[in-house]
Amino acid sequence: MWEPEAGDLVLHFYRHAWDGRPSYTQLCGFSFVHHPCQEVTLAPPSPGRWVAPAYYRVDLTQYQPLPTRLNPEDLNKHPDYLARVRQELVPNRPPRYPFSSYGPLIRVTQGQYLTRCTAHLYQVLQDALGVERTALDGPSLPATTTTTRRPTEYQEGQRKLREAYFFTRNPRLAAEAKRLHHYTCEVCGFNFEQHYGALGQDFAECHHKNPLAERPEELWAQGLTTSLDEVAVVCANCHRMLHRQRPALSVEALRAQWLATY
Repeated sequence: MWEPEAGDLVLHFYRHAWDGRPSYTQLCGFSFVHHPCQEVTLAPPSPGRWVAPAYYRVDLTQYQPLPTRLNPEDLNKHPDYLARVRQELVPNRPPRYPFSSYGPLIRVTQGQYLTRCTAHLYQVLQDALGVERTALDGPSLPATTTTTRRPTEYQEGQRKLREAYFFTRNPRLAAEAKRLHHYTCEVCGFNFEQHYGALGQDFAECHHKNPLAERPEELWAQGLTTSLDEVAVVCANCHRMLHRQRPALSVEALRAQWLATY
């Protein structure tokens, strides 16, 4: 609740008796954050049976209904949409993600009042709704809203999370590779202990030459194995440069670029 900022785009999933049917959830409209979260001690205009001495409130503005509505359960009926959403759910479900796995299917995450939409999911929802991006953006979407700021950050964070998950399953692989290469970067020759003393002792980063995030997801299995020849020991700077483009640069290509500048 404390993360939304003024101008962020909000997608509305609303449970209602649509078309006279028993109540169910639909993605039905969008608005923008008008004012960040604040703690309110006054009762809301129509509290119903909900009663509390204080609550958190995010003020919204410019609500607009979508030209078409989407029942999120219908994503399960479309193999392409289902596969694209599950791409972000397997093997690690992102924090505060609006969907969760339900066997081979997906369902709306239960018990979360406010969730976060990634850039990837945003595109899936637009395709499923059959609307152009501008239909969701509205006429006065500021340049620093969720559509350009938060999903971009979140997508990058998910890439890091997946790679970190792999290394936690293979700690001995990374440790052995670093030891064999004396904790020295295979690209530029940087050694943390030589520059930082005891603080940098036994420190380096381990890089997959074939990054997990770039492999077909069907290969992400518990039986996945990696040899020492398939990883490289690098410093933090070179590791970032290897991933500066997608697909990632090879260690040899980055080393050639580094040597060309010296």
